[in-house]
Amino acid sequence: MSVPSKSTRLGSALRKLLTMLCGVVLFLVMLGLLGVWALGRFSPKLLDSSLATRSGAHLAVATNDTNLFAGRVAYTGLTITNPTRWTEKEFLKARRLAIDLDLPTFFEGGSRVFHDVELDIEHLTIVGKADFLADNNAKDIFNGLKSVPVANAPTPPPGPPSAKQPFLIKHLRVRVDRITIISGDGTDLRKVVVDQAFNYVFEARDITERNFDEKVSRPMGTQAVQTAVQQQPELLLDLARERLRKSVTEKLRREK
Repeated sequence: MSVPSKSTRLGSALRKLLTMLCGVVLFLVMLGLLGVWALGRFSPKLLDSSLATRSGAHLAVATNDTNLFAGRVAYTGLTITNPTRWTEKEFLKARRLAIDLDLPTFFEGGSRVFHDVELDIEHLTIVGKADFLADNNAKDIFNGLKSVPVANAPTPPPGPPSAKQPFLIKHLRVRVDRITIISGDGTDLRKVVVDQAFNYVFEARDITERNFDEKVSRPMGTQAVQTAVQQQPELLLDLARERLRKSVTEKLRREK
């Protein structure tokens, strides 16, 4: 059996870290969807209340230009704080979240159509415990959002329980200025693993529930890794030291 090379293992670790971007994109698109059903203009307060109740996080926007009659959700100055169990306060700061959608398709029972989805993130902060890939703030917030009921949403047509809601995103654009990743939050082992200005831009077209992995998940992860390595090659060495330290610690614990 072949043994993965060092570069392959490091690339895999970096990919896991940076492809959290994909989860954040899904989170914010879902947030915009909830805004459609949460009475548009009042959606930030309703979403903040729901997130606070289920995850302890808080949401605020500086300006809400949502117009449901025009099929548009638009937030500027969007901020989301971390759940209360984290010492680090901020999860995400975004300049803009804008979603232009074909509103009738949300009531017709077929594929829901988004003309444009634009997300401009100023700063994304992922914080975790010792195993920050498995236990982190992003997962807490995602789980909180999953349990938020979508008020007044139309009942989907009959179908298999596992069937995905079909959708079409004609154009997706994601920009991320800065990413910070912190491990050991709230402990003496706290460490800033990544704190980098990426100036990362990703675009994709004609995305559906069937080709999402092919057009968004995998290429977004690959592009994020390439951007990170080009702008900060020493990041691979930092990850290597972190993985080595953890593997040695786990081995010593097993030998006790």
